[in-house]
Amino acid sequence: MAIKDVAVGRSDLYKLDPKLINIKDGWNSREANDPANSNHVSELMASIREIGVKKPLVCYQDKDGKVYVTDGHCRLNAVMHLIEEGLEIPTVPVMVEDKYSNEADRIFSQIVHNSGKQLTSLEQAKVFKRLVDLGWAQKDIAAKAGITGGRVSQLLELNTLPVILQKYIIEGKASANMVLTTYKKHKGNIDETILELNGAVRVAEESGRKRALPKDTGEGGEGDGGSKSTAKASKNSLKKHLKAMVEKAYAEERIDDTENMVTMSISEADWAELMEMIDY
Repeated sequence: MAIKDVAVGRSDLYKLDPKLINIKDGWNSREANDPANSNHVSELMASIREIGVKKPLVCYQDKDGKVYVTDGHCRLNAVMHLIEEGLEIPTVPVMVEDKYSNEADRIFSQIVHNSGKQLTSLEQAKVFKRLVDLGWAQKDIAAKAGITGGRVSQLLELNTLPVILQKYIIEGKASANMVLTTYKKHKGNIDETILELNGAVRVAEESGRKRALPKDTGEGGEGDGGSKSTAKASKNSLKKHLKAMVEKAYAEERIDDTENMVTMSISEADWAELMEMIDY
C-alpha cells in the first residue's frame, strides 16, 4: 500500500526554477548585517553544494502570477549565491501555501514555519510590528505566537530603538534587553546611551567576552543604594518567572522526574524570554 493510499490529506510538492521565486520588498525580517545570518547562509551554501535543497521552500502566487517565498529566504539566498558562483541549480523543491492564507498568516509564518535559524528578538519585533500595523491586538499576537502579552510588548518596544543602538544587538555586543534598558535609563539620550554601552563593551572585551552584561556598566548590582535595590528587584522578578514556568510545566506534564535526572521541556518562546531576562 502506497503512502498516498493512507494519507489523510495532500500537500503538493513542486520543482521550480529558483530564478522565478521573488522576495517581497521589506518582507524578510532577517537582519542582513547580522554576522550570524551571514554565517547561516554560508553553512546552507556548503550543504546545498553537496546535497542540494532538501527542505522545500514555502511560496505563494499573487494575482499577477508572481511567485513569492514566505518560508525559506535563507535557503533561496544561498541558492542564488551558488548560482552566481557558477553552480547549476535548475530547480528547488517548493510547497504552495494554503490557498486561504492572508497577509497576516504569511507574516506569522516567519515565526511559525521557522525550523531553521530562529529569529532574533529584533527580527521578531519587526514581525510583530507588521501585525500591529495590520490591526492585530497585542493579546491576539501573544496567543498566536504562544508567548505572554508582556513579552510581545517588550519586543515591540525594540522597534523604538534608533538604528545606531540596534547595531549593538545585531552585532551581538549586548542583549536586546540591556540596550533597551540603558536607552530608557538615559531617557532617550542616544549619546549617553552609546557612551555607557561602549564602556560596557570594553569591559567585556577586557574580560575575554564578546558580549557585554549589565554588570559591565558598573551598575550591575555590585554598587550601593539604588543599584542593590534594582538587583534585588531583578532577582525577585526572575524567581517569580521561573516559579511560574515550573508550575505551568508540571500542570502540562512537561516535567519528567522519574529518573535520577529531572528534565523540563519548554517552548522556544519561553526559552528566548528566559535568555533575555538573564541577558544571555
